[in-house]
Amino acid sequence: MEPTMEEKLKVCIQLCEEGDPEMCAFLGKEFYYGMNVPQDLGRALRYLTTASEHGDAISQFTLGFMYWSGRGTEPDLDEALRLFLLAADQGIPEAMYNVAKILLAKDFEKNRDEAIRWLKRSANAGYSTAYDMLSDLDG
Repeated sequence: MEPTMEEKLKVCIQLCEEGDPEMCAFLGKEFYYGMNVPQDLGRALRYLTTASEHGDAISQFTLGFMYWSGRGTEPDLDEALRLFLLAADQGIPEAMYNVAKILLAKDFEKNRDEAIRWLKRSANAGYSTAYDMLSDLDG
């Protein structure tokens, strides 16, 4: 007999609670987006944090967005930047773009050159929105 979705979820939660970072990354995204489970940003934050601490780039990116937007947690620009940098260093093009946006928001003149470097990396990795921002900065 095939286990129910509820039984599968219980096993997934148990594995995450036992420290399985891949399962925490999976559950974090499920609870963040409300896929197959009711959306629960508190659980998403907890599970994504565990996965992020184990180096999962997508979890770092999603968690960075949560801290940037204040979705499911208090906004924290410094924490968002830290998490986006971790994801960017692992090759996530949108994280590279977000690093540039935060740097420019914090201190445009001081961080302009570093932001341009991140935008170039993002654009070279295929994130087309970075091209638009680069042309705005060059223009």
